[in-house]
Amino acid sequence: MRLRRLVAALACAAAPTLVSSNAAYAQTTPERIVALSPFTANTLAALGVTPIGIGQTLGGHDRLDPSLRGVTALPLSHPNGPNLEQLAALNPQLVFSTPTWKRGAAAMRGLGMTVVESEPRTVAGVVDQTRRIGGLVGRPAEARELTSRIEKEIAAARRGIRTHPSVLLIVGVGRTPYAALANSWGGDVIRQAGGRLLTRGLHASGGLARISNETVVDRDPDIIIAVPHGSAADIPKLAKYLRTNPAWRTTKAARDKRIYVSTDDSLLQAWPDPGRVIATVRRSFLKN
Repeated sequence: MRLRRLVAALACAAAPTLVSSNAAYAQTTPERIVALSPFTANTLAALGVTPIGIGQTLGGHDRLDPSLRGVTALPLSHPNGPNLEQLAALNPQLVFSTPTWKRGAAAMRGLGMTVVESEPRTVAGVVDQTRRIGGLVGRPAEARELTSRIEKEIAAARRGIRTHPSVLLIVGVGRTPYAALANSWGGDVIRQAGGRLLTRGLHASGGLARISNETVVDRDPDIIIAVPHGSAADIPKLAKYLRTNPAWRTTKAARDKRIYVSTDDSLLQAWPDPGRVIATVRRSFLKN
């Protein structure tokens, strides 16, 4: 048992962002697939594959592909992800997970499931991982067509950028602010949209660095984009607090009434339509 745990731990530690746990898996095409993130769920739908289960999303299922309505939704909880009994009841051959739920991956593999981690941290990563997902589910031609469309949409969304305002993208975990860095999904989206992130000197392997309200004031951004993070019931109250935070009132963003709040999760986690997300950021927030 100890050796099994050690082997599983080493496999997780050595795993790249997208990894299959079963070498023989590449020779077969799975029919029973669970997708725990909105990125993988929507990507599968775009490739013409309907999973048997999907993970519940933080902001609800409004942005999920219509073909996923009626698919079993699995509640997710830190640090393991889905309830193992609920997941096992679906009897999946393949589970598309994310690094967030890595601690639960060993138990899934112990039940004979192949686990693949797929969660882009950059806009470019969407293209790369879409191609890989297409290969894993036997839809490489469809994936090539999809990535070609994604690349064209990204290029169109970035065309004609005129200004590059300074931006702090702040994730509010409760009332604690975290700055989204360039190595986060939201941070990369802001850069692709033409924003200049005011995060020099901040570091965090996960892409979110805890900061103080004083740091926000000292960096004095042109624009603050705040993303509340918490239970669905708390989001409206957190959004109001972030929009009117008195600690930020002396910033240029507050003086110019350019503190915005985003509540649809598009800046918290990857989606398979980054061109749309970039275009929305430019139109609604950066206005560039």
